[in-house]
Amino acid sequence: MGAKPPCEISVKYILPAIRFLIAKKLIEEHGFTQVSAAKALGTTQAAISHYMRSKRGWKWAERLMTIEEIRELVEKSVEKIVSSEGGKSEHVDICELCKITRKYMEKLGRP
Repeated sequence: MGAKPPCEISVKYILPAIRFLIAKKLIEEHGFTQVSAAKALGTTQAAISHYMRSKRGWKWAERLMTIEEIRELVEKSVEKIVSSEGGKSEHVDICELCKITRKYMEKLGRP
């Protein structure tokens, strides 16, 4: 079987890592609860609990944070969520994220 398409890699590895990074910032720096962070990210409280206990997304999160563009995207996403009414936002532009990570796949390593 050939290499996985970039979108599949993004959904399986990158998106959970980005959610991990955003959830961690929302909770630790902005006082969100796991429930409110889940609502803002369009996921469940259980998923946020996994992120907070480093059971999901953390390995790739470490890789992603080595890239300035990714760090900026995470910061912008957090600020959008924090400044939006009710904590809801269009937060993460998945297609933009995919484009950015594709540029760095060699540096990030393949799953």
